[in-house]
Amino acid sequence: MTEEEKAQHNEIKFSGKVEEVSTEKLDLFKAEISQAMRFIKAYIGPSKTWFDYQDSLIEGCNRLAEIFSRLSAGRNTADLIVKILLRLDKKLQTGGVDDSDGTVGGFIEESVNLLLDFNKADPGCAESFKKLKGVETCFGWEEPLSKIVTPNMC
Repeated sequence: MTEEEKAQHNEIKFSGKVEEVSTEKLDLFKAEISQAMRFIKAYIGPSKTWFDYQDSLIEGCNRLAEIFSRLSAGRNTADLIVKILLRLDKKLQTGGVDDSDGTVGGFIEESVNLLLDFNKADPGCAESFKKLKGVETCFGWEEPLSKIVTPNMC
């Protein structure tokens, strides 16, 4: 990875679109996400490979950011993002992912902001946040989303 690629950080940007994505299109996004998730893995190596490992985390998060930026706000896309964030959180807690430089944590934070934007554009997205009630995550990233869930939603 070149220095320019390392410096590049693909921020997650809300596309502004609001629509339910078709099952076929959602399946394509899921396939892309699976490819990107392969870059976010446990660190099992000598210290001389540390920077290659960090590059892999950056690559995975950049790929996910690009995919998430293409998603329109809707219940099924919000469900997908929440599911991916919970998977990443599990990788951080028990999967051996070493995020000491904050790459994955920063990506999760940006993704939460995207979900908040989704909810502003389509309040039905809040249904996706119900699965976060009572869940404790790394860094407490679920809190702003859980607060949106009202008692009558549960």
